[in-house]
Amino acid sequence: SSELLQLQKLEKINVRWCKRVEEVFETALEAAGRNGNSGIGFDESSQTTTTTLVNLPNLREMNLWGLDCLRYIWKSNQWTAFEFPNLTRVDIYKCKRLEHVFTSSMVGSLSQLQELHISNCSEMEEVIVKDADDSVEEDKEKESDGETNKEILVLPRLNSLILRELPCLKGFSLGKEDFSFPLLDTLRIEECPAITTFTKGNSATPQLKEIETHFGSFCAAGEKDINSLIKIKQQ
Repeated sequence: SSELLQLQKLEKINVRWCKRVEEVFETALEAAGRNGNSGIGFDESSQTTTTTLVNLPNLREMNLWGLDCLRYIWKSNQWTAFEFPNLTRVDIYKCKRLEHVFTSSMVGSLSQLQELHISNCSEMEEVIVKDADDSVEEDKEKESDGETNKEILVLPRLNSLILRELPCLKGFSLGKEDFSFPLLDTLRIEECPAITTFTKGNSATPQLKEIETHFGSFCAAGEKDINSLIKIKQQ
C-alpha cells in the first residue's frame, strides 16, 4: 500500500515466530482489492496500468524466522516493483510455506547482497523464480523468433550462499538466464535431496574453491560451471 513508499529510513527487518503472517510487504493492488477498490496505478477509463516503484534504499538486513504461513516476502508484478540497493544480508529460517525468495526482475537491485542463508523451508522450490510476465513474453518470443538472447543475471557482491534442509529445492533458479557470481567463495548445499541443478543456465563462479554438501566437500576450483559438478555429485 502507500505506506510502502514511506519506508525510506527502514534499515533492518526482523520478523520471528509470527505464525499467521502470510506476506511481509503487501502491494497497493492487493490492499485495494481486499478493500473493494480498483487499486492504485490503475486507470479504469483508459484500461492502462502504471508501475509503482518501491525503493528501500537503507534496508541492509532481513531476518525471517519461524513464519509458518508466510507465502510471499514481496510480490513484484506489473503494478509494483521492489528495489533494495543496499540490502547486504538475508537470513530465512523455518518458513514452511515459502516457495521462493526473489523474482528475476529483483536481481538487478541486489547489487550489495553479500550473504544469503536459507534453511528449514519445507516447500522452497527455488530461490529466484522467473517473473510470470517474463515467462509469457519469453514463450511468445520463442514462437516468433525461434531463438532469444540469453539474459545474464549478476549478484556482484554475494560471497556466502547457504541452502540447508530444503527438501523440495530443485535448484537456485530454474529460469533460462545465465548467472554470474564474481565474489562467491562459500557455497553450502546440505540436506537438499531434490536438487538436480544449480541453475538451468550457466553459472560463473570464478572465486569459488569448494562446495560443501552433506555428502562431502568438493573442489570447485577450475570448474567452468558448477552445474555439472552438482549433477555428477548428486548421482
